[in-house]
Amino acid sequence: MTEEHRHLENGQEKRCSDKTENQEEFDYSKVSDEIDDIVDYLEQLSEEVTKMRVECAVANIELVSAIDNADFEKKMEAVEKLYEKYLQQQKDSKENNSKC
Repeated sequence: MTEEHRHLENGQEKRCSDKTENQEEFDYSKVSDEIDDIVDYLEQLSEEVTKMRVECAVANIELVSAIDNADFEKKMEAVEKLYEKYLQQQKDSKENNSKC
């Protein structure tokens, strides 16, 4: 073996040794705890989104119900009658003013 070859082998052994030491020092439980925290937070957000969707659905149902209960035809008839009455009053007022 040449000197360079031995030097390369020693470097590779050192790198493998460093990786093993780093893996032993790496705290997997910390990563696992962080992942658990993220999962818990996502579940909480999911529950909040579900509650919001339910609230929106209830509000939509209430709105549709209110719209269905409104009797627009009768209200329009009442407005038309009031408008006709107003026009008649205007006409009568003009006739009274022209007589003077």
